[in-house]
Amino acid sequence: MILAMIVDLILPSSTLKQYVKLVVGLLLILIILQPLLSVFNVNVHQMVDQIIPTNSDSSVESEIENGMNQQKSEIEQIQAAYVLEEMVVQMENIVEEELQETYNYQIEDMEVDWASHPTSEENELERINVQLVATDDDSAKVEEVHIQIGDSLPQTSESPPNDANEIKDFLADQWGVEEEIIHIRWKEE
Repeated sequence: MILAMIVDLILPSSTLKQYVKLVVGLLLILIILQPLLSVFNVNVHQMVDQIIPTNSDSSVESEIENGMNQQKSEIEQIQAAYVLEEMVVQMENIVEEELQETYNYQIEDMEVDWASHPTSEENELERINVQLVATDDDSAKVEEVHIQIGDSLPQTSESPPNDANEIKDFLADQWGVEEEIIHIRWKEE
């Protein structure tokens, strides 16, 4: 302020003096308002971080990575299950024609139990359950219908035919597995 007064006294009265007074007045206003402006001078990012605590970048990245890994493992499990299902279908297709032509049996149902987890590389067979049904060459043959009144159901024969061991050997050879893991159920029509 003292400097402004000295400059004002030194300068002669002219149009230049009016401009100097204007500039000095603006400087004085800024000097007086500086404490008020410093109160309003706030770092916005710092205030937001104080109000809303955000997770660090590493924790957000780790959450994203964990989510991606979980989705990846789910996809791998689905793919492994699909591959195993396709293997079972191929096993059926390998023996289907020859089983029907040679032994007059058809695979009605087949379940495979795996010894290892589905996503592991080694898929070792633990048990193969095969349900065979006899096929007749007479597809147009009409069987006699028996009507029984009462609660008891007719007994079905689950006894294996004479060539059961031969069929089991055939299946084991075709599939490249041991006979002990193949379990055959017989369904008679």
